[in-house]
Amino acid sequence: MIPVRADIVIGVIDVGSPKSGKLGWAIMVPNTPPVLGKDLDTFIDTMSMLGADWPLAIGFEAPLFIPLQQEALKILSARKGEGSRPWSAGAGAAVTTAALAVMTYTLAGLRKGLTRATATTDVNALPERPGDTFFFEAFVTATSKGESHADDALIAAREMHALMTSGRTFRSVIDEPEVFSLLGASLLRTNWTSNLAVLSTPCLVVKLGFDHHG
Repeated sequence: MIPVRADIVIGVIDVGSPKSGKLGWAIMVPNTPPVLGKDLDTFIDTMSMLGADWPLAIGFEAPLFIPLQQEALKILSARKGEGSRPWSAGAGAAVTTAALAVMTYTLAGLRKGLTRATATTDVNALPERPGDTFFFEAFVTATSKGESHADDALIAAREMHALMTSGRTFRSVIDEPEVFSLLGASLLRTNWTSNLAVLSTPCLVVKLGFDHHG
């Protein structure tokens, strides 16, 4: 058993184009109804403000790392656990590219308001101090999608909340030990860390319906 963590604000962005209205987000504050929206700057401002009093967990609904394969014919293959929705094909490739821009913009904005905060992707070291942030990937598939991009973000936020408050250890739906982390690159670029190890560290991937405790 691990400690129940119900004291973390959770924010998730369903990655898409802010200009065309294909981006949505959800924020869950303990003991408060969730807030949903579309404006990316509002998400950044709200999470920065909440970070003054709460530790944070922030997820992006997009592939945040790619596997490093040992065979040329497999370099664009799906990640283990990804199923029939590989990161490199069709919508997966598009959202992976969009995530680089959306994620880096978001992290840069958050850093301006949370100048002393630390970042982690370690599920065994969830943040305890206000502003310190746990970053993760959300994976919302067609069978579990909501009616809007913000609904998809809320689905992922609720799953993350369920894991953190279960009092049990949990694991990622994606099992790739050797990776190149896009999240790590963004964390380095926006001065959340200077540790180059983040480039080769996979983050937690949360998916509704997967047995994260198995």
